[in-house]
Amino acid sequence: ILQALNGFVLVVTSEGLVFYSSHTIQDYLGFHQSDVINQSVFELIHTEDRSEFQRQLHWAFNPPGGQDSTTGAHGLAKPSVVTYNPEQLPPENSSFLERNFVARFRCLLDNSSGFMALHFQGRLKFLHGQNRKAADGTQVPSQLALFAVATPLQPPAILEIRTKNMIFRTKHKLDFTPLGCDAKGRVVLGYTEIELCMRGTGYQFIHAADMLHCAENHVRMMRTGESGL
Repeated sequence: ILQALNGFVLVVTSEGLVFYSSHTIQDYLGFHQSDVINQSVFELIHTEDRSEFQRQLHWAFNPPGGQDSTTGAHGLAKPSVVTYNPEQLPPENSSFLERNFVARFRCLLDNSSGFMALHFQGRLKFLHGQNRKAADGTQVPSQLALFAVATPLQPPAILEIRTKNMIFRTKHKLDFTPLGCDAKGRVVLGYTEIELCMRGTGYQFIHAADMLHCAENHVRMMRTGESGL
């Protein structure tokens, strides 16, 4: 499913903490999954879009920001704890909890502006299993979080999509017999690693028009001692 999405999955708590991100975030923003999980989402968002993103995290588009709130490092209202009484919230399947908006996120792959405009589509849902406790020691009910798919506002060119999705690596013996391939190779080729290694010479996977080119590079690699072609 993640391979079919032109984007990545993001789960953000009502306080702006990234609870989950799919590993495909690296394909679009350049950040590893481990770089963003348990970090503030506002670190990734353009300063002009942070308040709007915070507004989207509140079920009524009205995040707390009264006199009792402090100001965080991002210049946004920072309540000590964001909690809702589930009985006072609309039903989980209510259209009030649907979200559809745009925000600019930092992008390590963009050399022009350093940001990518992302379209977020999803809804606020209860995030269970947090086991949080209030100051008095009582259990805090499950709270809402944003579950969304983020896709680039401007889709990449078809050539860029094909290039990104088709690159993979294989490992071969010196006679070009396959020894293995990475996860992307198994998706693109449709073979398991065992099937790939049991089909004899690797040249049977090469198109006839590319056979000579592959053989020339194979010979050059053998002569020069390079590690790949």
